[in-house]
Amino acid sequence: MSKATVIGGGFGGMAAALRLRAKGHDVTLVDRCPRLGGRAQVFERDGFRHDAGPTVITAPFLFDELFDLFGKKRSDYVDFIPLDVWYRFHFHDGREFDYGGTVDDTLSAIRAFEPADCQGYENLLAHSKRIFDVGFTELADQPFHSAGTLVKQVPAMARLGCYRTVWQLVSKYLKSDHLRRAFSIHPLLVGGNPFETTCIYSLIHFLERKWGIYFAKGGTGAIVDALERLMLETGIEIRTEATVASIDVSGRSARGIRLEDGDKFDTDIVVSNADPLHLYSKMLPSVDQSIGFRVKQKRMRQSMGLYVLFFGTDRQYPEVAHHTIWLGERFKELINEIFNGDRLPEDFSLY
Repeated sequence: MSKATVIGGGFGGMAAALRLRAKGHDVTLVDRCPRLGGRAQVFERDGFRHDAGPTVITAPFLFDELFDLFGKKRSDYVDFIPLDVWYRFHFHDGREFDYGGTVDDTLSAIRAFEPADCQGYENLLAHSKRIFDVGFTELADQPFHSAGTLVKQVPAMARLGCYRTVWQLVSKYLKSDHLRRAFSIHPLLVGGNPFETTCIYSLIHFLERKWGIYFAKGGTGAIVDALERLMLETGIEIRTEATVASIDVSGRSARGIRLEDGDKFDTDIVVSNADPLHLYSKMLPSVDQSIGFRVKQKRMRQSMGLYVLFFGTDRQYPEVAHHTIWLGERFKELINEIFNGDRLPEDFSLY
């Protein structure tokens, strides 16, 4: 049985470990943190349990697949509960807009908010579906290891107008500035600027519409616990608090990993779910990387991080939906200062 080692215990690493195990490999997963989850960490403070990372699921079938590989049901491990209101927007002038539910629900909300944009929303949704059909259905599981692979997709992307930004695409169909802001926020969820990010990210809008938005009963940590349980049941070895110092390379193949404590794993397959820049700059020998690639690494611009406040409360707040976004008076100017400025803005929006 061939050996496979997975670096990183986030959702991607756990999924890779399970898929490798389903193919018959002897799998070991290593992670530097005390518990699995990667950016989906959970911490407890003063009796309160907090999800430190993502809080919703937008493609539940991807989790179902992992359990299906072993003839099991995800619902026996963790419950996914659909959200009625996907996003609740509070605008600076006191107006509110709830987005979610069925298409008819959304059209009713738009009709009450800005009747003239109902047809525009339907056109936006149709365009988002066309982008989804190419960007997600055809390309999401395809590797892009060369520029040639990407170039082949340029004609399709051009026909879909993906040279536009997300803001430009939304503005093409919606006239209300409030609704333009509401339907342009998706790139922000993945660290992108809607005024600079290609509208291929508008596929997220249709993705949400196709499968809905869910949260896990017990929080995102319950998904981590469910996947950890499945890995242990299927014979995957898990090593936490194990920091990888380097990946051993022979020729053009990874043949093992070395931990900071000196332990060494010889392996036939190495899969890394670690941060890409850390992987290439710290774990892999630079001698095996081209000069051009090393220059590219130094010029890479990482997406923004978040400043997050966690609150523990002794009551519920019915007016605050699972996803509630308070948008200040400034939008484009504020986003530009966040992404391109060098000082903290005087005002802010809140998610």
